[in-house]
Amino acid sequence: MKKFKWVFLRGGIFVVIFSLFFGWGQIQEIQAAINFTEPEYPFLEDVPSGLSFDRELALTEAAEIEARLTLLGVGSQDLIKNLSEFFRSLAGDFFSFVDKISLGYSLLFYLALFAIFFLLNITSVVIVVIISNWIFNRRAIYHKYKRKEIIEIVSPYFYDDLEDHEAAGIVETLTQYKSLKDKQIIIDVLIEGKRNFTGEGSIKIKALYQVLQLHKVSLHKIKYGSWYRRSVGLRELAFLGRRAYKTEIEKYINDNHQYVRTEAILSYMLLDDVNPFGFLMDLKYSFVRWDSLSIYYTMYFNGIEPPPMAHMLNHSDLQVRLFLLRMISIYNQLDAVREVAKCLLDEHAEVRQEAVITLRALEYYRIKVLMKNRYINECQPVRLEILRSMKHFIEDDDISFIEERVRKGSFDEVFEAVKLLYKFSGYGEQRLWLLDEELEGRIAVFIKHVAEPRNKHVA
Repeated sequence: MKKFKWVFLRGGIFVVIFSLFFGWGQIQEIQAAINFTEPEYPFLEDVPSGLSFDRELALTEAAEIEARLTLLGVGSQDLIKNLSEFFRSLAGDFFSFVDKISLGYSLLFYLALFAIFFLLNITSVVIVVIISNWIFNRRAIYHKYKRKEIIEIVSPYFYDDLEDHEAAGIVETLTQYKSLKDKQIIIDVLIEGKRNFTGEGSIKIKALYQVLQLHKVSLHKIKYGSWYRRSVGLRELAFLGRRAYKTEIEKYINDNHQYVRTEAILSYMLLDDVNPFGFLMDLKYSFVRWDSLSIYYTMYFNGIEPPPMAHMLNHSDLQVRLFLLRMISIYNQLDAVREVAKCLLDEHAEVRQEAVITLRALEYYRIKVLMKNRYINECQPVRLEILRSMKHFIEDDDISFIEERVRKGSFDEVFEAVKLLYKFSGYGEQRLWLLDEELEGRIAVFIKHVAEPRNKHVA
């Protein structure tokens, strides 16, 4: 792209300079035409009168023009001189500079020089594009050929029951690939097989990865590569390596680059199936929402069992606490209820709100009294979550609390309270109409909306 930019830039400069030279030539012609003077009028006397040229009319017009110029105080020669100076002043310093140069060099030489320069630029760009395309195609063909060749060698090792000497022969054949490019192709083939095999096939792939000493290639990427190569090396160790590499991966959980940190976290989880969240207590950088999403999908697609998380709810990072509360809710860890209830007293409103949602998902009704007692002191989002949670364990002694919200709550609180009462029982609907009379019809719209058959799912 940079080559193309330079070519267009140089071509544009060439066009501008050529236009200026061409324009200067036109100005020279105009000046030559202005400086041209004809002989005096007496020559018209020699024109025969029989021709179509009207001699008398021409003499009359010439005399009138001369008379006008004389009245203005400007002679014909002075007028031509003034016009010449006027057109010369239009060019300014730039045309003066060009004029000086043109005195020593030919215009044709400059045109030829710029044309050659432009053609050389175009030729160089075309050559670079052709060579780059050729190199890319050669690499693609080589990769395709080698990949197909390696798959044909490795396939019997995965699918067939081989004797020891046959398996050793396959390993010996693969060790003949010495170049780093060929080793990377072998690693890619093994990773693809690891994603498709489980059980004994997966164990064979990991063993082959160790026997061929391909882990050294991955470790070299981690230590000396760019952030992308380090991420690729961590992913290779996670899929093909052993648990012993977990200590090597731990060094990059607090890497300076966000992508490397995320890849190290996921690799750590894949290698440690006993405590996949052990890295959380050692985090030094902020835990972003993208990390939590990646962790969840890694656990989901790889069948990783969630570890106990209640003891980590006192983590100093706010995002880590929110993540743990969501994971407790998703995996329904009832043994963490007490620790989750303590989060209702957290100083951050986001944690309190997420704790209410988690307790609602766990259907822990015993915490209802604490929620009601803290309702007045809570912010609006937490209040709404408390009201939404009460639909799971609303009882008769909660009617007065909900009616108070209908009387004094905000718009959203009134709507949630009306839904609760309407869903409770026929008695709740009766209480709503009595409250409407008490409030002079202010909640009639809410009641009608909730009672609408199309909105039954809302209630």
